[in-house]
Amino acid sequence: MDNYKLLMSIPISILLFSLVIISNNYLTIGSLMERDVELTGGLSITITTNENIDINRIQREFPDAYVRLATGYGGGNSLIIQTKEMDEKNILQKLNGLIEFDEKNVEIGKTEPVIGAIFWKQARVAIILAFLFMAIVIFVLFHSPVPCSAVIFAAASDIISTIAIMSLFGMKLSLPVFAALLMLIGYSIDTDILLTSRLLKRVGELKEKIISAFKTGITMSITSMAALISIYLFSEGTILQQISIVLIIGLSIDVINTWIMNAGILRLWLERKQRIR
Repeated sequence: MDNYKLLMSIPISILLFSLVIISNNYLTIGSLMERDVELTGGLSITITTNENIDINRIQREFPDAYVRLATGYGGGNSLIIQTKEMDEKNILQKLNGLIEFDEKNVEIGKTEPVIGAIFWKQARVAIILAFLFMAIVIFVLFHSPVPCSAVIFAAASDIISTIAIMSLFGMKLSLPVFAALLMLIGYSIDTDILLTSRLLKRVGELKEKIISAFKTGITMSITSMAALISIYLFSEGTILQQISIVLIIGLSIDVINTWIMNAGILRLWLERKQRIR
């Protein structure tokens, strides 16, 4: 606890590294991270089969596509191919020579480029509005600019770092991922409000209030992550798996940002106020 100023360099370093990754993405691809066909337009083909699938062979056959394999709890495999090519018959003909599958187990989603652009615009507006309304609520609750800014900064850092880590792992931005990022804002604000409320509105020693808030907050985070890990491991739905992995990454980052960075900022501010008095 006494080395909290030194510890604050950890979340700051993570944030700076994340900003470098995101900046590089923006300069190279024109976006914070790669977007899937829901946001750019194209085909998404999901094939469920019990056959063993050579994912590398399929990737070589579709070099410009995003190919991944999802394994369900029941043992079945789901091959997911996302491509900007709109000729689904051509893709299925190529796959016929690579794997065995029943056409009944094929799901095809098609998004026109214009629709994808609309989804992308709406998703960005949703994130901006979420932050705007979150900031209003925080200022109504605490009134003081320093703790309010610390909460907003921590939430923004959670989103930025989560996007950077997803980018490093080759994940793509999709509508389920956007939903998870919106949920992450709520999770982040919960722990930050808990910390700020304990420090500003409870009587007692500053260190004791931080420790008390930490015990409650870390319990909340661990139980949430346990549930999300279960969903990721045992759910056969790719959308649920996408949402859960994003939230697992985000909650892990939130532990660092809330209990090191935000707690450090609030402690510095409160100690300075006490010295002035």
